[in-house]
Amino acid sequence: MEIAPSTSRFKLYDQFELLEFPDKYVVKPIESPEEGFSVNRRDGNIKPLDENASSGSPTRVSTIYGVGGTIRLLAGTYLLVITSREEVGNFLGLPIFRVTAMKFLPCNEALRFATAQEKKDETYFRTLLQALETTPGLYFSYETDLTLNLQRRCKLAEGWNRKPMWKQADPRYVWNWHLLEDLIECKLDGFIIPILQGNILFFIFLIFCLACSWTVYRCNVAFFKYAF
Repeated sequence: MEIAPSTSRFKLYDQFELLEFPDKYVVKPIESPEEGFSVNRRDGNIKPLDENASSGSPTRVSTIYGVGGTIRLLAGTYLLVITSREEVGNFLGLPIFRVTAMKFLPCNEALRFATAQEKKDETYFRTLLQALETTPGLYFSYETDLTLNLQRRCKLAEGWNRKPMWKQADPRYVWNWHLLEDLIECKLDGFIIPILQGNILFFIFLIFCLACSWTVYRCNVAFFKYAF
C-alpha cells in the first residue's frame, strides 16, 4: 500500500519545551514555539500562548515528547506528559514509539484550602495516578493513526489522513481517550496524541498481517484458477 506524501498527511508536533513557572506550565513545540499553550497551576485552565505567556524566568525547563491529556480529581487537574520515548519500529513506513516514562503534573493549588478529608482523598487518588505513570506497553505515532487496520484504511475517503490525528483514531482503542477532552475543546490538534496499549497494538499488527496474507492468498487462487 502506498504512503501518501508527508506534505499531505497530518503530523503531530514531536518534541516540546516544558517551562514551569510558579503559576503555570507552558508547553511549546520546539519546531514552532509560537504555537504552544499554558496550563494554570491553580485550576488547570488551558490557554493558547500569547506574547506574555512565557515572560519571566521559569523555575525549571525540560524536554518532553508529548502531552497525554488532563484528568480532574477532587482538588484540581493533573497534566499528563511523556518524558521519555523509544522508537520501536514502523507501521506503513512511519515510526512508532513506546512510552518509556510519563508524569502527571499537578495543577491543584486549591488543595491548600481543602478539608483534612479532601486532602486525604486526594492523596489516595494521587497514588493511583502514580501507578498509571508506570503503565507498561503504551505506544503512539506522530504521523499515522494506529487504530485502523489496512482493510479499513483502503475503504476511507481520500484525504482522511489530513484530519487531526484524534479525528482519525477509533476511540475504542485509544488508552487516553477520556484524558484528551480539554485539549480537544481548546482545539490543540497538533498536541493531541492518541496512545494505544500494547495488547491492542499487537492485535492491529496481527490484523494487518492477516489482511496481507489474505491478499496474497486471493492472488494465488486467481493465478491457479486461470493458469491451469
